[in-house]
Amino acid sequence: MTIFYPDVSSYQAGISFSGCVIAMVKATENNNYTNPDYAAAKERAASAGAYFCAYHFLHAGNGAGQASYAFSRVGAGIPLMIDCEPTTDSAPQISDAVAFINEYRALGGTVYLLYLPHWYWQGNLGQASLSPVIDLGMLLVSSDYTGYSDTGPGWDAYGGMTPAIWQYTSNATLNGVSNVDMNAYQGTLSDFQAQVSTGAQTSANPTLTEGDTGPAVTTLQTRLNVWGAKLTVDGDFGPATLAAVKAFQTAQKLTVDGIVGPQTWSALNQNPGGAVPYPAPTGLAAGAVSLAVTWDAVTVNGTAVASYTVQAVGLNGEVYAHATPATNSVVLTGLVAGWTYNIQVWANGGPVAPPNASIKVTV
Repeated sequence: MTIFYPDVSSYQAGISFSGCVIAMVKATENNNYTNPDYAAAKERAASAGAYFCAYHFLHAGNGAGQASYAFSRVGAGIPLMIDCEPTTDSAPQISDAVAFINEYRALGGTVYLLYLPHWYWQGNLGQASLSPVIDLGMLLVSSDYTGYSDTGPGWDAYGGMTPAIWQYTSNATLNGVSNVDMNAYQGTLSDFQAQVSTGAQTSANPTLTEGDTGPAVTTLQTRLNVWGAKLTVDGDFGPATLAAVKAFQTAQKLTVDGIVGPQTWSALNQNPGGAVPYPAPTGLAAGAVSLAVTWDAVTVNGTAVASYTVQAVGLNGEVYAHATPATNSVVLTGLVAGWTYNIQVWANGGPVAPPNASIKVTV
């Protein structure tokens, strides 16, 4: 499922959070500004039943001092996002964010979200490696005002990070207020709470129910087709997918509830009739921040596989690029020049790549 939520500042003072699952509110800026609507907005979020988060607008220099100021206003127990973008007289750097994070956590604060627009990272920060914030367990919030889709450009990785949240517009209307920033998160509220509170990564196989959409549903439909379903792989968990899930659960002697949880995923991620042949990647062509990968096409019982899974996995085990092409080639983007990755390729959306489906390459 996808959750949509606003982030607001004093420009939207008095805004109602009615109908919102999450409310993100500006608390502080630099080391001398507090949003005059912050405390009232926090109360309005509570009245609406929205999960409350704060954000700090970061300036260049004195990251530790800014953290101390922000913590004095926000306090412990409230997840904080760092807003890292330029103003007319300030251009914060990754080092400023690192100093802020370390001090804020030392004071007892919770900070795992980093709002860093792709355009700022690319044009102003020189496509800097984000490994210093990756090492601190931060989660990337991207910004690309192109309108939302489950596979849109706001989900593309950069600097070695894949966005956990995408700010996809700055001109939404919410409860009668215009020009509101809106964000998308692919997961449940409990997933979101876990991530912003601990930095935890969500499962690659989240619990799915009818009505869900997105990449995880695409994987579900692909795996159901491997087991004999005849679904259109469109990423939409509709009635046909529900019927296929229940049929699969019945055949596997699982609880037939139409909910795709850990037990159903475990069964789906097996391969009927034994292992299928997996291709090893070949024909690598490295670029500055992209990588073209091709491999031999695979057939199972004479039929071409529905799709492949391709991942670029860092030496720390984190996935930095992920694609599910239907043909035997793909270009992975958002990689960091000079970094070494294990490129893994396997067929039909299976759970993990076997050892012979991995090759190490430095881009």
